[in-house]
Amino acid sequence: MSSEDEATSGGLAEIFLKPSATLSKWYIAIGTWGFALAILNMAGQIHPTYRVSWGGLLTFEALADAFGNKDDAPLFVLGDGVFIAACLGLLFLGLQSINTSVEGGLVAFARSLILNDTWPALVFSGGGFMRFTAAWCLLLGFAFYIGYSALHMAWIDLGVYSVSITLVAFGFALNAASRAPPGDETVM
Repeated sequence: MSSEDEATSGGLAEIFLKPSATLSKWYIAIGTWGFALAILNMAGQIHPTYRVSWGGLLTFEALADAFGNKDDAPLFVLGDGVFIAACLGLLFLGLQSINTSVEGGLVAFARSLILNDTWPALVFSGGGFMRFTAAWCLLLGFAFYIGYSALHMAWIDLGVYSVSITLVAFGFALNAASRAPPGDETVM
């Protein structure tokens, strides 16, 4: 390996500390979701009877019990602070990278979440049946998670995650497949 190649490759740390646009979007999504769960946990709204110990949950109960009784659990513990700091760190890294890598910065990124060619496909306005199905899978997945969780305080319920993740994953996959170039007719 030449010295020029070594100078241009930043290593694994640079991949995580200076993420690509795609990784930045994941950082923003995970950071926002984690921060919202931490706030709901401190407000006592994450589960009807439990309060989550993030230190216990993320270390598979090596540091503490993952769940405690909501009635006698403290409002804020050190694990909450570490979890919130990690989520805000991801959010900051993602927003910083998007601001520098996307033309138009954060405003253009926020606008692209709403104004894109996926959501108009909900009414079959373009992109074909695959994008129509993708848009509905995404909408139903996010709406189910937020709606059901808000109504039943089920923000950490595995069944709710299973249904939501399945719909959202199919939505992302079908959306990507609808944008794939046509294949060669002679392949099969």
